Amino acid sequence: MGKITRSQGIWGIAAFASVAGTALSSHAEITDARITNDGVRKFDMTLDLANSPDNTVMINGRELIIRFSAPIGDFDINTMLGKFPEQVLTVQTSYNVLLIEMAFDGEFQVTQDKSGMVVHYAPAEKPATDAVNAAQDLQGNTGATPSADTIAETRRAIIEARARMELGQYGHAREILSHIILADPDSVEARNALAEVEYRSGNWREAARQYGRVIARNHDPAIVRARQDILKQNGSFMGGGVQYQNNGSSNTQIVGTLNGRAVLRDDLLLQADFENRHIDADPFLQSDGSTADFGGERQKLALKLDQEISARTILQYRAYATQKSPGAGVEWQRNVIPGIAAIALDYHQPYWDQTSAMVEYGTRDSLAVSYDVATVENWDIGFGTSLNRYGLDGNEDLARTVRLNGYVRDNFDIYNFPVFAGYRLDGEYPLAQEEKTAQGVTFRPLDVARREVHEFSIGHDIPLADYLTLSTGISYSYDRYGEQGFGFSGAFIGNLADEYETTLSFGHTANSSSSVGSSGSTFIGIAIKRYF
Repeated sequence: MGKITRSQGIWGIAAFASVAGTALSSHAEITDARITNDGVRKFDMTLDLANSPDNTVMINGRELIIRFSAPIGDFDINTMLGKFPEQVLTVQTSYNVLLIEMAFDGEFQVTQDKSGMVVHYAPAEKPATDAVNAAQDLQGNTGATPSADTIAETRRAIIEARARMELGQYGHAREILSHIILADPDSVEARNALAEVEYRSGNWREAARQYGRVIARNHDPAIVRARQDILKQNGSFMGGGVQYQNNGSSNTQIVGTLNGRAVLRDDLLLQADFENRHIDADPFLQSDGSTADFGGERQKLALKLDQEISARTILQYRAYATQKSPGAGVEWQRNVIPGIAAIALDYHQPYWDQTSAMVEYGTRDSLAVSYDVATVENWDIGFGTSLNRYGLDGNEDLARTVRLNGYVRDNFDIYNFPVFAGYRLDGEYPLAQEEKTAQGVTFRPLDVARREVHEFSIGHDIPLADYLTLSTGISYSYDRYGEQGFGFSGAFIGNLADEYETTLSFGHTANSSSSVGSSGSTFIGIAIKRYF
């Protein structure tokens, strides 16, 4: 075994020096932890390890931080806090990080090999120097060529900052990185780590700003995408697009959209969506019992205001408008780890799923409950249900339904070929529908189609260039009450400039909730967004 002293202070730099600071794909595991003591102020800890050959060790006074090369597994190392309270003051673990803080001043010596690690703690022989002070010492080197020791110490400090970030010590991590950046404003690695700290701690605006500073020095496509992902979720943008739809034999539509989002203040986010549809519909049964076709324009506007009530709770207020019918809604969102739970209530939301309802300015009232899980170990999961009431101008209670929806998607590799596969449920079941008789014909003024679509899909994201990705997939969907068959979808996603995103989408579905009678739909469209 080799020895690590305070003056060396770093192991396995190469494993953690990447821009993203990601761990290796193997699953590290602490299989056993043993502690023996020699007197009041001395102790030895032995960790038996599996699949963790390269570990970073950082020592700051009474603190020992070990960043393993992969997640540390399920071993409950926290039990040693109860065994030796007179020597161990604090134990923290998170993902691939272990922090131990001792109750007395002393000096660590750490030795390790592929299968284990031994930590020895004894009275100090020389004063300690923590990473913050080491980073402060770098300030005197501004403008000069850093020495090899300075570079190594900076790397060690950045790794420590990332470890403290994993432990939730965002303030301490920010302090370490800020001192490094003060000494070296062009440090790409430190700014990238600071951006991640800011994002993890909830300060997405500063995270985007720091990523922007990184991009100015190192135009890495991964950093560009990271910044865009933050802005997509939280930031301001302006965009527009157009899409052509052929919804089976029922109608064709050209849909133009304008949308945008603005940060009004730290806790208020406003989004606006405007849609214009040019419709060429085949003859259909109207609310008075007559049959007629339709060609013309229909517009709708939706405004959404997100108010951040707390770090975990958001209230969204919604307003809708068509030429004939205003509407409103509200949604409560709560971050319930690992996803977001929501309850939404909408009154007179424009209902344009059916051709007849669209032409006659249909509306929908609904009470919905949903839960969406962000990606957890490559899985995306969501489900929800709603009670709905549909109406037309002059009669607001023409149909009542219950709707079920859900999805699950997994990302995995097949012989090192990354793919995604998923399942989607889209079901709507009428509880009551009003019927009328006119001109000797019995009909439903607003006939909400019963559907239960089960869709299975598989696809792949293909990087064609640094700033161009093709996302494509095939699917099979089965509607118990309608059409079934194969479909496909694809999108060229281009980031030709840092703040712009262009998407060319195309596809076909065998059945769709946005077309008449759950029939098929073919589409092609383009959308452009600018984030700022």
